[in-house]
Amino acid sequence: MPRVDAKKKEYKLQDFKKWIKTKMAATDKTQEDVGKALGLSQGRVSQMLRCKGKNVEKDPFSYGQVLTLCVLFGASEEEKEKFLTL
Repeated sequence: MPRVDAKKKEYKLQDFKKWIKTKMAATDKTQEDVGKALGLSQGRVSQMLRCKGKNVEKDPFSYGQVLTLCVLFGASEEEKEKFLTL
């Protein structure tokens, strides 16, 4: 199904969460490692990465957290630009 412009921010956020999960798997990092980098608990990271279900937050990441994750996972300049404009 094609993506509609009305949900552009939701799609970007979903893409960002998927990117984090992919990078975690590729670098053998856990939610606990991500939590330490962000100064959060593993449980909070789990909540933030949730994509489906009742308790999905609209935008759980602050600008600083997005920047920290980009640095942690070595995001390219293109990826940084894409994610920092959520």
